[in-house]
Formats: sequence, structure tokens, C-alpha cells
Amino acid sequence: MDGIDDEIWTDEEPEFTPEDEEQPPKRIGAGKTAHDLLPQALVESAIGMDGIARIIRTKAFCLVVQAPSAGWVAPLYRYLRIAGKHWDFHHSKSVAPRSRSQQDDISMEQSMRALTSGGRCLGVSQQLTLLPSAMVASADMTMLLPQPDARVVGAVIRAVTGRLPRKLEDQTIAALDFDEIASAIRSGSTAKACVDRLRAAAAKKVHHDKSIMDAPLLEDLHGYGKAKHWCLELVADLEAWRRGEIPFTAISANVVLAGAPGVGKTTLMKSLARSAGVPLISTSVSAWFANSPGYLDSIIKQIDAIFAQARDAAPAILFLDELDAVPNRATISPRGADWWLPVVTHLLTTLDGAISGATENVMVIAATNHPERLDSALTRSGRLSRIINIPRPDADALAGIFRQHLGADLPSEDLSQAAAMAMGATGADVVELVKNARRRARAAQRPMVLADLMAAVAPDETRSTDLLRRIAVHEAGHAVIAHANGMGRILGISIVQNGDTGGFAHIDNDGRLPTKQDVEKLVMQRLGGRAAEEVLLGLVGTGSGGSKDSDLAVATRQVALMHLGLGMGDSLVYRADEAGVDNILSFDARMTALVEEDLQRLYADAIALARRHVDLIEAVADDLQVRRHIGPGRFLELVDRVHAARQMKEIGNR
Repeated sequence: MDGIDDEIWTDEEPEFTPEDEEQPPKRIGAGKTAHDLLPQALVESAIGMDGIARIIRTKAFCLVVQAPSAGWVAPLYRYLRIAGKHWDFHHSKSVAPRSRSQQDDISMEQSMRALTSGGRCLGVSQQLTLLPSAMVASADMTMLLPQPDARVVGAVIRAVTGRLPRKLEDQTIAALDFDEIASAIRSGSTAKACVDRLRAAAAKKVHHDKSIMDAPLLEDLHGYGKAKHWCLELVADLEAWRRGEIPFTAISANVVLAGAPGVGKTTLMKSLARSAGVPLISTSVSAWFANSPGYLDSIIKQIDAIFAQARDAAPAILFLDELDAVPNRATISPRGADWWLPVVTHLLTTLDGAISGATENVMVIAATNHPERLDSALTRSGRLSRIINIPRPDADALAGIFRQHLGADLPSEDLSQAAAMAMGATGADVVELVKNARRRARAAQRPMVLADLMAAVAPDETRSTDLLRRIAVHEAGHAVIAHANGMGRILGISIVQNGDTGGFAHIDNDGRLPTKQDVEKLVMQRLGGRAAEEVLLGLVGTGSGGSKDSDLAVATRQVALMHLGLGMGDSLVYRADEAGVDNILSFDARMTALVEEDLQRLYADAIALARRHVDLIEAVADDLQVRRHIGPGRFLELVDRVHAARQMKEIGNR
């Protein structure tokens, strides 16, 4: 950006003369307002003084400019009209028309006439598709101007105030549009005051969601795994785009975030928006109905309006929450299809325009609790093809989440035990646990202590001894069967009640690509709790079934998928993914019988394995009833203890 720290070139002498071809572009020092200097500084930062000289001197020249946003179109257009000396045709547009107008046809004809006669043409818009197509296609120079960075704005502050500002960050500028930047840089003010106003404006920016400015930065988040890594890469790419190093189309900006309710998908989006300094526009199918009469045409208008809102705010994140609420056309009933098919088709078309449009600058990110239910057209290549799963946080991540939400409370306490006891909880659960701990401290009229948090995480037990014994045996069965089959590492076992969950066995199955034998062992692991109940207690309880996420439901889908989608049964024909197997089982009696046969065989294997390891299941269950939670180290201690006892027994029997 040659010379911009000291002076910015002038727009004086607007009349074009032949002598201008031999004269260099002129510069000026301080004295003009930020409203005038900002577009100059942005253009000079992009093409330098040589590029500006080319604009002034070249005859038969067509210049097309993509502004950073709609707010930059008019200032850039005004500046370039004057700076370019003489234009035979000039045109700007910042609002997309609902339909093609007569004026569009006139503009097209005028631009064609100027181009073919060797004239000079200028076009400016934040979306090049709004300009006459002939201009865009035949442009001699196309300027794709990024959002200005701190260096560009700092140069303008220096030109206006006479001093170069300190500690002006790109992130502050990224959150602001032209008018917000220009109005903060005032003649007669100091550089520091200008920076303070810019920071205040960025802090007050609504971003369509006031809670964004209160969201933690990405680097302060815990437990998001690959999703956080992807977000950090996106922020880095956006910064590179703002510096003009890469085009927006080079950014991998469209993804589906999948995870159970409460894992923090919305929180992650707010943190991403804050860290990236971009607006967040959130929507969902339920919002389309809530904000309209609910008729077909009104829902389509809602889709158009939210995508238009994102385009107007670009660069922006459009967050499509609850994406699985968009019906899957493969499973929707004929009655529902008549109404929903036009909506789904329109959404897909609009999504294509937002993602593939080279000038849209919209990042489309969706979230779902059920990725298996999504219409395959939504996740095909070129749309939302990447699905990133957000797992429930592990113990280390939970400790970090507790620390984040505890703030100044318990600053020096070790939170590892609380995190271990809370295994299975989500980020949303942690928020409630911390609230409950603070409420307990307030009731006692004292500062919060670790015992308050532990009482919230593992409150006093109110369930009967018999029920707790059954839960302990059940969870011990899951863990021991998995361990005996070599299917991963036991990360934790608990009988602490968490919402509707009476206990859990957290098992890391290594993320391996399973063979048929591995899948069958995973099914045995699912059936291991029921098998342990039958072996140790004589009768099974209801804890293995009753819901779509129960052990029996998951085991049924796993076995059915072997036959219907994995080629691990009698047929290689692919018939369904995991989301579609339930529908096939409901009408295919032969397939249901095959699945039942496999389930009975694998359940018998699980019972046999439980009988061989009944001593370990009993030892784990006994320990659970005392400790309520067993970590990986303690589990291996029990394994070693039982193994040693077996060896002693064998020696005694010789």
C-alpha cells in the first residue's frame, strides 16, 4: 500500500484531458474526511498507485468493482467516478430486484453501446450479478475488494488526525460497515478517540443476536473436538480473505454440525461469529412457521427473506438450526409430499445460490440432532456435504467447561472429580449444575465451596436400594462385556442420575472401521447390561428398552443395518441407511425375522460371556454402589483384583 500511511491520492480535477495520459495520479495529505478517504484507501491498498494510474490513463477500458458490502457501494462508486476522470457509462447497484426491470434492460444496452464504441465503463456492486452481464464478462480490470483491515483504517485515521493509531485490531474493523467506520473517524479528534469509538461501535453491534458479544471466543471453548478445529480454520481463512490473499470461494464455509441436544451447537455458532467478527443470522423451520401464516407461499417467502438478510449482511453466517425438521423426501408420506416438496425444492435451489455464488459471501452452517434423517440432497457434494459430529464432552473437556462457567468461583479447586462424576453431561447440563451449586451456597449465606458443586453433580440418592443394585449391575454389564470382547477402553461407569439417565458406561470404541465381527461385538456390548441383569438378578428390568435410543433399539438398528446397508448379511444389495431400517422392518416380515434371529444369537453370546465374567461384573457393581462412579484407573484395578483372585482360586483347586 504505497504511501498510504502519509498521503492518499486526490480526486480533484474531475475533467478528463488528453494530458492526463502522461501525468501520474495526484496525492494529497490530510484535510479530507474519513467519508472521502476510506474508499480511496481501500482501492489503493488493493491495486496500488500503478493500478490507479492504469484506471485514469487507459482508453477503451471497463472496470468492475465488487464492494465489501452494500454499504460500501455508494462511497466507492462516487470516488471512482471522480477519480477515473471520465466514464462513458457508469453504473452501481446494491439492492437485488424482485424481477428484471426495464431499467436493467436500458443499463445493459447502454453498457453494450459504450463497450463496443471503445468507451470507458465503470460498474460497482457488492454482488457482481447485479451489474450488466456484458460488463462483468468483458471487464479489463475486476477489483474484488475485501473488508478493510486495521492497516487501511489506521492510515485514514492518520490522514484525518495526524497521528497513527495504536492497538487497532482487524477483528474490530471486521465487525463494522462503511458508515460505522467513517462516523467514528472525526476531524479534530485524536487517533485514540477514533479507535475507542470504533471499538465501542463493534461492541454494540447487534449482529442479529445480542448474546454474541457475551459468547466466549473460540480458543476459550472446551469439548468441541473437530468442530472447534474447523471453526478456527474458518476464522483464519476469513482473515486471509480480508487481507486479499484468497478469494471467498476458496473458503470451506458450509457444514452440518451434528450432536445430541445440549452439546452446544448454538453456543459454538455464537463464538464463531464473535471470533470471526461477522453477523450471525439464525433461522429454523419452526421460525418460518412462527413468523408467517404458515401457508406454502409464506414459507417460501420466509426462506427468501432470511437468505436475502444474510446476503445484505455479508460476509455473514446463516445458521440453519434443526435442519432435520426439513422432511426427507425419501421417507415423507404421499400426503405430506404434496405440501413439502415445493418447499424442499425451493430451499435446495436457494441454498445452491448462496453456496455456489461467487459474490454471495455467505457461510451456510446447519445443525441437527439427527444427521441420519437428513434428505440426501441437502448433504450432497456442493451443498452441506461435510457433517461434523460434536460428541458429549469427556472428563477433561467437562473440567474446562466447569471452569468457564464457574468464573471467579472456586479458582484454586481441582475440578477433575466433579467432571468425572458428571460424565455424560452436556455443556447445557453444566450450566444448570453450576446454577444449582450457586443456589446452594446462597441458601447457606456463604461463598461457594467445592462441596456445593459436588452436591449439584451428585445429589443425595433417593432411589431404592434394589433399583440402584439393578442399575449398577446393568452398567457394569455393559463395561465388562466391552472389555472382555476387546472393544475399547472403559472411560467411566456411573450410577449418578442425570436427567432421565439413571447411569451410564462410557466406552471408547477406538473409532475403528468395524468388520462384521466388530459390529456383532458392539451389539453384544449394547445387550450386555440386560445380560448381566439376567445372570446376576434372575430377571431383566425395563432399562434396556422403551425408547428409540434404548439398548434394544440401537442393537436392532445395528443388526438391521448389517443386512440392509453394510452387505454383512445374506445379500449385497444396499436397501437403506441407519435412518431407513426402521421403516423396512415395519413391513418386511422376513427381514424382521432375520434380525430377530441374529439378536437372539448375540444375546445368548452376551449371556455366556456374562456368566464367564460374573465375578468381575459383581465386583464392579459392588464398587459402583459405594463410589457411585468408577474411572478408567479404578476399573482396571478391579480387573486386576478379580484376575488375581481367579488365579488364587485355581491354585487352591489343584
